[in-house]
Amino acid sequence: MAQGRLPCKPAWGCTESPMTFSVIALDPYDGCLGVACATGSPGVGGFVPHLLPGVGAAITQGYSTHVLAAEQGLAHLAEREPVTTVVAALHQADRGAAWRQLALMDIQGRVAGWTGERNVPFMDMHLAAGLVVAGNMLASERVVPAMVAAFQKARSRGDPLAEALLATLAAGRAEGGDQRGTVSAALKVRSPGGVPYDLRIDDDADAVLALSRLHQRIREDRDFQAFLGRLPDATDPHRH
Repeated sequence: MAQGRLPCKPAWGCTESPMTFSVIALDPYDGCLGVACATGSPGVGGFVPHLLPGVGAAITQGYSTHVLAAEQGLAHLAEREPVTTVVAALHQADRGAAWRQLALMDIQGRVAGWTGERNVPFMDMHLAAGLVVAGNMLASERVVPAMVAAFQKARSRGDPLAEALLATLAAGRAEGGDQRGTVSAALKVRSPGGVPYDLRIDDDADAVLALSRLHQRIREDRDFQAFLGRLPDATDPHRH
């Protein structure tokens, strides 16, 4: 057995791989992309969410998460290849596709993805213009629809993208989320040429709640907000 591999198969109760619930969303007004995710194992932020500003975003999760596929997918989107073509090629080339759950969104909000049949039930994926919600090893079939409804409600009342993504994770958590609970969670939000907003909770008994608290703390920290406000971006690369 290779070092670092766990001696388990999905049908026999492996609990240490990223069985996850996630969301990708696009703000169509400014091209801002966001990804948020939570899982029952540590360090989800290093594996599941991927974002290339001005190009697209991806989630890769499941029994055998394929980080390289997400990175390759975004590289192909950067070459202006259609998202459906990119995902179809990734799926066809991947002999482990049955163990993955992967989705891509381009900067126009076009989406594609797949859920491999060898992942742990309950599995679901919602694909719509500007919105992807996906999960596996979910507590029930209610998790993904609740997340979709929460995102739509948050955006309809005018919530910024980061808050809408956090509300989406909270709705998934409220419906049971990952069967094991949520030990880690992550949030990435970035507009084209903008400053990254990248938060992670790597190990906490209630990571979704901890992530929301961290976001709120940052919002209320005047010194940190001033720091963010003076960072250079594409509109003012000499700001200081």
